[in-house]
Amino acid sequence: MKKSKRLICLMMAAAMTAGLLSGCGGGGSASTTAAPATEATTQATEAEAATTAGTATEAAGQAAAGSADYSNDVITYGMTQAWDTINPYGSSSGSMYQNLVCDKLYDRLAFIEEAGTGVSPRGAKSWESADDGMAAVFHLDENAKWHDGQPVTANDWVYTAQLITNPKFDYGLRSEFNTWAGTDETGLEESEKSVKVEAVDDYTLKIAFKNVTPVEDWLILHNKYYYVLPEHLLGDIAPENIKTDEFWKAPVGSGPCTFISELSGSELQFGSFEGYHLGTPKFGKLVLKVIAPTNTITSIAAGEMDGFFQAPSVDDAMAAKDMGLNVEQSSAPTTVAVFLINNQNVADKRVRQAMSYAIDKELLIDQSLQGMGVPSTTCIIPGSEYDCGLQWSRDVEKAKELLAEAGWDSSRKLSMVVTSARESMAAVIQQNLAEAGITIEVQTVELATMFAGLQDGTYDLGICGSTAMGYPLWMSGYYDNKNATYCQISDTKYAEIQDAIAAEIDDTKRRELINEYQELLYDEMPLVMLYHGYSFNVKSDRFQGYNGFEGGANNQAVWKWSVSQ
Repeated sequence: MKKSKRLICLMMAAAMTAGLLSGCGGGGSASTTAAPATEATTQATEAEAATTAGTATEAAGQAAAGSADYSNDVITYGMTQAWDTINPYGSSSGSMYQNLVCDKLYDRLAFIEEAGTGVSPRGAKSWESADDGMAAVFHLDENAKWHDGQPVTANDWVYTAQLITNPKFDYGLRSEFNTWAGTDETGLEESEKSVKVEAVDDYTLKIAFKNVTPVEDWLILHNKYYYVLPEHLLGDIAPENIKTDEFWKAPVGSGPCTFISELSGSELQFGSFEGYHLGTPKFGKLVLKVIAPTNTITSIAAGEMDGFFQAPSVDDAMAAKDMGLNVEQSSAPTTVAVFLINNQNVADKRVRQAMSYAIDKELLIDQSLQGMGVPSTTCIIPGSEYDCGLQWSRDVEKAKELLAEAGWDSSRKLSMVVTSARESMAAVIQQNLAEAGITIEVQTVELATMFAGLQDGTYDLGICGSTAMGYPLWMSGYYDNKNATYCQISDTKYAEIQDAIAAEIDDTKRRELINEYQELLYDEMPLVMLYHGYSFNVKSDRFQGYNGFEGGANNQAVWKWSVSQ
């Protein structure tokens, strides 16, 4: 491949960075430089000393047993945005960065596989529906322990559920739990401790729902916000005082990592939890650092970072490959590009269908992804478990026929809004639609202006991107008639079939409904799915057991991480 200016710049920057960063802890070094003292790190000194002592004890035990000693192995991991807080219920952002930090300290019931393709045990070792789909029963792992050695029981999960639905506890994402019986539409308990989450016994948890809910649907959509907290350490604190308690300066969780120190907004240091029930991570320390997006590839090349959380662009990934770095591609498409259509201003579905036929999706894939994507028919990932087999092909003549049937006025102009990052895509689409007889005027605006204008109906068309997931209702909000959507949809039929799918626990009937859903979307064409794209991950050669694409589901299997010796 011909080397681009971007590649040359990356190589030069990597060479310069290597000289500047040669003394820093990371890729090739087994030592780290201590962070400058702050209030958080100073107050965590005792916790760090205890962790260090524990690590030394563990190392001695491993040496005596003849097993490998990982106490000096350090993994340095970059994050392009800072976390809000290490309190899993202290943030209202719900960002991936926040979740990925908390995911390492605290446990959730299940682990969501790459692109939502599966759900596997974590805090719970198994689960099943109960009460004709109105409840879920989780069988907890009896080996799960808190970082202080106490067992994690169903009472801890119940305590957490009662805390986060308590009106005295300030929690901005409480609505994530409004599907639980005993809560109102905002996720608040309807009366004191009314939430229907109960401990059947020490290691059996039962959650009752307001409506029929397949267990794995709930896990994929809401499990990411349900982190268990230790009742034995927090239970005596008034709910209104918990967020400001000293506990969060050196928190005790039950996740694969233990807390060492925090330099707010800049760096976190975690240890490896020897007692983690899914396996002890094979490293002594995990250092999370905030890093500028422009420095990600060069930091890997210079040995400063082992990995980072932000999918590089295809251009950067290919440049990194040319530099000889370890570049991996997702096993399934994990992103999607969407052509948004105002359904009030473009009310005839034949016009929307014509747009889909006219747009050259293959050209967009070549231009934007260097061919690393597949044309989309609906929001379902092509070739995935729930794909019903609908096929798209470009047909400009078919588009013209549909426009003629709809009586389209060729003198009419539609407004299209994009951000500067999408200008080249917009130019292709503008030309494609002109070939069929649709004239559009493109405006470039800031992201906030684009979304506001699409939601209030100012613009007719737009382009946006989203994460792709195997779950068939992942993008249901795009078709929501209950709120002002980007496509100004008022038709209720999308929500009706979505509700039917969500409430169906019989797998055969559910799949039939999902097929009907896809056929409805392709026939009505309320918006045009352009393509599903693969994503890439760049990591150091020494970083083992790391799947860079699991983070898109807000969790990472840290217990599998290690560094090569």
